[in-house]
Amino acid sequence: MGRSHLAILAFLILATAQGRAQARDAQAELQAGLAAFQQQQYQQALQSFRRIIDEEADQAPDAEYWSAMAYMALEMLDEADRALEHYLARYPGHALAGEAHYQKTRLLFLERDYENALQASYEFIRSNPGSAYVPNAYFWIGESLYSLGRLEEAERIFAKVLRDYPQSYKVEAASYRLSLLEFKKREEELLRLLKWSHEEFLRAVEEYQRREKTYEQALSAYQQRTGSQEQRQADLKALEELKAENAALRARLQQMETQGLAATQEQQEKARQLADLEKALALKAEALALKQSLLLGYERTEGQN
Repeated sequence: MGRSHLAILAFLILATAQGRAQARDAQAELQAGLAAFQQQQYQQALQSFRRIIDEEADQAPDAEYWSAMAYMALEMLDEADRALEHYLARYPGHALAGEAHYQKTRLLFLERDYENALQASYEFIRSNPGSAYVPNAYFWIGESLYSLGRLEEAERIFAKVLRDYPQSYKVEAASYRLSLLEFKKREEELLRLLKWSHEEFLRAVEEYQRREKTYEQALSAYQQRTGSQEQRQADLKALEELKAENAALRARLQQMETQGLAATQEQQEKARQLADLEKALALKAEALALKQSLLLGYERTEGQN
């Protein structure tokens, strides 16, 4: 073998060794990024993913996807949207593309675009009926309906998650949301009761004022009237009866005021509890979404290497 051939062979061996080393380095960088993501160190994770993307390593598609997930976790929604669009445009056949389409539906919800989140979620389910993210998509359909005030529809969707996907990551969050819906129903019932009680109170006040005026007019007429002793006694008896009725009505008004104050305080406390529960649910749902995304995506990533 000539010297030129030996030189070419040596070059190829060296290039192959360097390529393998770079591949190992890129894989190690990806694992470091995923580890940082799991520890919620999202900026650090983004740095690892960016280095892989800049080097155009074989792991670049995974890094693109996880960059979008890190942006979502940081609530940098515009950046997450651009990253997902870029990933789907460049790698439509990549192993994580299905999950990326699901994350687009979740991103729409996070952007409070609930109508489009509904449509995108249903489309994802139709296009990916076997995806592990189908229960999640139904959950976000329920959340979108809830946010739109379509509570009965939302309740049916959350119940479907519990009934049809009892092993999914969203079972706990769906169950919690159903509890919130029941709590919200009780709150609305209390509001209706408060409204009715307030209206009844106003009617009672009007009746009391009318009776007081009637009593004052009757008293004035009695004082000015000159008649038989028998007639005056009858008028006096009528006045006493009217006064007693007014006193009973006044006592009823005082009772209603006390009850109304207590009901208002109860309603305010229920509203506060509901707000706290909704905030806790949002945080829990986000944590569960990130956990599932990491676990499923990590399994796919490992399967490629």
